[in-house]
Amino acid sequence: MENLTPTAHTILGYVASHPRSGYEIRQAASRNPFWGISDGQLYPQLRLLAGTGLIESDGMDGPRGKTIWRITPSGRQALRDWLGEETPPVVIRDENLVKLLFAAPLDRGLARALVEERRAQFASFRDLIAAVAPGASWTEAERSAAATVPALVRDYGLEFADDAVAWCDRVLDALDGDA
Repeated sequence: MENLTPTAHTILGYVASHPRSGYEIRQAASRNPFWGISDGQLYPQLRLLAGTGLIESDGMDGPRGKTIWRITPSGRQALRDWLGEETPPVVIRDENLVKLLFAAPLDRGLARALVEERRAQFASFRDLIAAVAPGASWTEAERSAAATVPALVRDYGLEFADDAVAWCDRVLDALDGDA
């Protein structure tokens, strides 16, 4: 299904590991700092995936009447097809860096504030990633199937955030030295 969004494919990935309710998908997505899913995206995408036969439910389950979604064979194939496609290049649109580029020659204090803002954001991002325990909610079979990859993805995020914080520290030092 080439008209599925990356968010729809991400939802398929969450449901492929084991059947989940919309709430459980949202919780899993909230622990993933690399691809968030808002409620405004999640529930319409669940309806789309169900309407195209890529996921299904047995109706309401449990005392609160949660709908538990599971992937269908065609959904598993759509997920496999997407995983095999070439990933588009990373596109970086970073408003903070553009602002810094223009602020530096105009106002060093403003440039410093932008770098401090960036540093705080990446430090917060690092704290978010550090709090993730890859595969903690998975069964032993799911952890075994994933091998060490979830931990390696977490490590990537930690190193990326650490590098960004270190860069901010170097820029702050340079701005102080140029004053």
